Amino acid sequence: MIHEAAEWMTCRAIRTGAQAVAAARVEMSISGLENIPGDGPVLLLARHYHYLFDGVVLLVSIPRPSHIMVAVDWAKNSYARRLLTLAASMVRWPSVVRSNAPRAGVDQGRYQRAVLRDSVELLVEGRLLVVFPEGYPNIDHYYTPKMRPEEMLPFKAGFVAIAVAAEKRLGARVPIVPVGFRYTKARHWRVELNIGEAVYLEDCASRRSLIERMEQRIAELSGLSVVKQQPRRGSASLESWPAGASAGQSIAPIHHRAQGSIALS
Repeated sequence: MIHEAAEWMTCRAIRTGAQAVAAARVEMSISGLENIPGDGPVLLLARHYHYLFDGVVLLVSIPRPSHIMVAVDWAKNSYARRLLTLAASMVRWPSVVRSNAPRAGVDQGRYQRAVLRDSVELLVEGRLLVVFPEGYPNIDHYYTPKMRPEEMLPFKAGFVAIAVAAEKRLGARVPIVPVGFRYTKARHWRVELNIGEAVYLEDCASRRSLIERMEQRIAELSGLSVVKQQPRRGSASLESWPAGASAGQSIAPIHHRAQGSIALS
């Protein structure tokens, strides 16, 4: 009970802070909120454009509590990274270490296991989890591999394994909701948040087709056109669902995180 109260108070403080930032620095327009279920598990996949404003806009706009997967590899040293991870854990925001981050010299296996476990647990509890499957924003104070303002990176496959594992635990479908951001900059930042209809594992024949479908849909919601990506190679996460099983039953070996066969970011 004490832990739940502390979590609620911290989440409330974060939301209040996000509202203050939004009021001072971002003009927002929102469409498609009706596509987010009012209760039950939701895996929300969003384009990643701005290192700060993406999260601010989501926290302010979505009426139900949101748990955002956050990267901690940008922290300058191990102490700062541990402190950031602890802060994220207080509000149950899963912490991830990206595989190709410049400062990623940490135990990625430990983070990999923890982020999968924590993400699935949130969905099993009927919560809303936000994942940025590109891994990097277009605008970041520290580092981003994106070279163009409108570039969108190929999606990592980790969100698929999270959904698969959660459906296996729940014995029910998990809606995967696509979200697009469109930013313009004049005197202030202006952002359009566009939320699309949910997609389900069973809607797609394979993990590859699900990833490609979400890339295409999120690009459309962001006002972008997607250049056909080269076929992905060497990733078990992109196989077809096992023969004779529905997508929700296809829990193949899931070793996650920013690396390995199934990368989260």
